[in-house]
Amino acid sequence: MMRTASGILVGLVIALSLSACASWNVDVSKLQLGMEPEAVREAIGKPFTVRASKIYKDQEYAEVWEYLPPAFTWTPKTYWVYFQNGKVVQWGEPGDFSGSTAAAVREYNANKSDR
Repeated sequence: MMRTASGILVGLVIALSLSACASWNVDVSKLQLGMEPEAVREAIGKPFTVRASKIYKDQEYAEVWEYLPPAFTWTPKTYWVYFQNGKVVQWGEPGDFSGSTAAAVREYNANKSDR
């Protein structure tokens, strides 16, 4: 009888641990347009990396932060937070930035025209 109770207890602990993993994605519902980087860090934590950054001729700048899911998540999602001049202007999954489901980052080609 004791073995059965121990087995049930271990099973419950494992099930609860796995269900908790499923909810560990970044909570982007805490983000708002216009937030500054420090407010984003406070709301959803430190990014995994700065995915991209650029300074334009007029000294305006852009930066993309990347948030990766934890290793053991049932529905893993990577999120990017896009800043222009130190303010959030967009966030979402990487494919959301390109308008298609294809990879959002493509190789740079100086001879390609924008249309």
